[in-house]
Amino acid sequence: MLINFDRTVAYRCGSCGEITYGDFSLFELSGGKGLSVECSCGHSVLKILPENKTGFKVCVSCLVCDEMHTFSLPFQTLAKKECTEFACPTALVGLVFIGKEAAVKKAVMNNESYVQEVISSCGLNHTGKNGITMLKALDKIQDLSDNESLFCECGSNLIDVEIHEEDIRLECCLCGSSITISADSIRGSNFSHLDKLVIPSKQ
Repeated sequence: MLINFDRTVAYRCGSCGEITYGDFSLFELSGGKGLSVECSCGHSVLKILPENKTGFKVCVSCLVCDEMHTFSLPFQTLAKKECTEFACPTALVGLVFIGKEAAVKKAVMNNESYVQEVISSCGLNHTGKNGITMLKALDKIQDLSDNESLFCECGSNLIDVEIHEEDIRLECCLCGSSITISADSIRGSNFSHLDKLVIPSKQ
């Protein structure tokens, strides 16, 4: 029986948002060695490093929350499973796909279709860094609204949301006050941990 030791890894770059592919052999991870896969943009690197005697850790910078995520990958899983997927813990966005080439490419395609469908329904037209950031922001805004923690200083909790490629605009339906939050500020702040969001009133 012919055993295939070749594997493919794909990850979503934490800087440009594009999917980067890399190929390697299981032998490259033997003897406590690791490997790195750099995005063509030059601003992110995925690392697969020894974690213990029976497995590895996969380290990748997340474009959704701008944090470094570490996932455990047992050697048996890497050797036997067609494809293993890892997602951002705070959003249903696939970050890493690792396994046999055909299965990895299929998993990436399925995830991209899902993300594109959700992003398109929000009025955006790409799955790059800002598009996925906006998905996360919308989820947080919905959560704040559901908990009555999104409101205007005038007392209204009727807030209109406009989504753009570079930012999100929140406008009070009662007094017209608004705030604009850029994608960069969403990524670079504690936006996902806000317990309330208040729009300063014009009045």
